[in-house]
Amino acid sequence: MGKNVTFIGVIHSPYKTRADAPSQGKDEICEIEIFKEFEEGLKDIEGFSHLHIFYWLHIAKDFTLSVNTPWDNKPHGLFATRSPNRVNPIACAVVELIQRKKNILKVKKLDAIEGTPVLDIKPYIPRIDAKSEARIGWLSEKNFLKPRIYEFKTETEWAKAKKGICRSPNKPDVEIGCPPEFGGTKEYWSPEHLFVAAIDVCIMTTFLWLLKENNLSIISYKSDALGRAQIVKTDFVFTEVEIEPVIEIKNDKIKNKIHNLIIEAVDQCMVSKSAKCKVVLHPLIKVIN
Repeated sequence: MGKNVTFIGVIHSPYKTRADAPSQGKDEICEIEIFKEFEEGLKDIEGFSHLHIFYWLHIAKDFTLSVNTPWDNKPHGLFATRSPNRVNPIACAVVELIQRKKNILKVKKLDAIEGTPVLDIKPYIPRIDAKSEARIGWLSEKNFLKPRIYEFKTETEWAKAKKGICRSPNKPDVEIGCPPEFGGTKEYWSPEHLFVAAIDVCIMTTFLWLLKENNLSIISYKSDALGRAQIVKTDFVFTEVEIEPVIEIKNDKIKNKIHNLIIEAVDQCMVSKSAKCKVVLHPLIKVIN
């Protein structure tokens, strides 16, 4: 039992990737282009200040029925969360209508990315849609408008010459110093090596988390990372970090799935998202019989 879905338009957004799109949208203008054959359905829409936009999450990943959210450390049922990875990847947003020009709607507060297909539009009617008595379940225990904040503390102490000691609670000390390129010696971990390693490690740990979320396993994981720094304008900066993970698996049937997950790990990795330089991934997936 089913019916084919018909898209009525497409979203043009300043957000190009999922990582770019802020939760619930911000004040950037998005344009919703309604296909010409459906333009007549926009008659009288200018009279509404806000609209419900229903859209298809066309790059959503496979769903899991147990979901970890940004708001706490406990897993919740998929249908009790706003996770974008759903059985049917449908999303709904309440947006502010700024302007209609023929078949183009300019709106605010839309968190969809460029090229997202539109399923439907309905007017937002406060008397019907606003429910002041609504309960918010497990979110009532959280300040869900303020995602949890993690803090990572380190301490650095100068030892001698261009050598120092980096410390963090409950972790072994690390000898650090300048790299040879900037007058140091090669036996110490430099900030430059730590930067490259941080991206490399974060991608691996994010990938391992995605494996768990998708009930998949691997035989082994090993990666090489190379950071490239050069002068841009007047400053030395990292322009690219290249990661080459080698992943061994037992079953050829999951090879494409594993490939997609390691690519997603780059998009989800907090450190790579925080870095300004380009992160390039060259994964090699081996099937071991």
